[in-house]
Amino acid sequence: MGLWEEEDYGVLADRACWAMFAVTAVVVGLRIFCRAYYARVRGQGLGPDDYITLACLAVFLATCILVTLGSHYGLGRRMATLPPENIVPALRYNVIISSVLIWQFSLPKFAMISILQRILSPGIKTVIAFWFLGLSSQACILATSVWWFKQCDPVEYGWDRSIPGGTCAPVSVMANLGYFTSAYSAFLDVFFALYPIPFIMRLNMPLKTRIAVATALGLSVLACVVSIYKLAIFGQIFEILAFDPTYPVPYLDILGVAEGCILMVCASLPTLGPLYRAARGNLTTGAGDSAQLSANQFGNSNGGTRNWDSVKGHKLESDAEGESLHLRPSFDAIPLVTTAKTTGHVEEMGIRKTMEVSLSSEAFNGQKRHKGAIAV
Repeated sequence: MGLWEEEDYGVLADRACWAMFAVTAVVVGLRIFCRAYYARVRGQGLGPDDYITLACLAVFLATCILVTLGSHYGLGRRMATLPPENIVPALRYNVIISSVLIWQFSLPKFAMISILQRILSPGIKTVIAFWFLGLSSQACILATSVWWFKQCDPVEYGWDRSIPGGTCAPVSVMANLGYFTSAYSAFLDVFFALYPIPFIMRLNMPLKTRIAVATALGLSVLACVVSIYKLAIFGQIFEILAFDPTYPVPYLDILGVAEGCILMVCASLPTLGPLYRAARGNLTTGAGDSAQLSANQFGNSNGGTRNWDSVKGHKLESDAEGESLHLRPSFDAIPLVTTAKTTGHVEEMGIRKTMEVSLSSEAFNGQKRHKGAIAV
């Protein structure tokens, strides 16, 4: 079956949009759970990137509801097959859906920017550049969204051609605006997918974690693939719109929803590390407690009555040092950055810690005794 041989794209769009919303809602829900539950251990909670993602999910839900309403009135079918009383509502929903949908695949770019800020802790110039790209993209989206309504005068003439004296701008204006907006969106998808990879690989995290985070964010390049495909079929869609305005737009809605879904999922995957480690039973606290328990059991089994951390004059303030160097294990192993400056400062001051630990053991039969000294 060819691209434009489907009888009803409205039903297809309805099913596809709700399926993608379900997947996205599950991933975002797990993200919020991880941030609200595991981050609570460190006295942290939801961040700006989480609230932006929730706002994007709300727009996603609104888009799915509008797609369902539009398909109910026959949007996605040939206008000649629609009952006359359904044509005006179908065209009205066509305009509303198109003006809302573009926000669904544009706003998630803010979520990508926020998660990159949280991961990379970039400088002020990089932050300004990120938000300039994001805001300029939203400006293009805003212009496109407004034009969907203002292309006809009066506005109602866009869905009710029976109004006398109404006029509409040529379809080519919307086509050119759509080409530019989609091309810019595709560029940003590639940029935010590939730009952070070399920086993520230099973060103070285990190699497997760095690879996982870089891969998850890099998968957002798939959104660019969707955008490029949209650009490839734009010409056909606007040609059909000129004589059959109810038919092709739901197919374009599927692609727009898919782009937003990819961006939201990819921006949420790096935050699911704590849940993955919990599923494997390798949470940092659990491992630390097990190691401490094993150490205590080892000491007790050997008849030791000392705790090495309590040896007078040689106790290490590991908690304070870990916090000052930002090297403490983290449930959300994302906002970790290298600490070369801190280390270099300590070395320049010439501070060096020396530990001298004496070890002794004595057999119960009193025949053998071993002593030794270790200097570090």
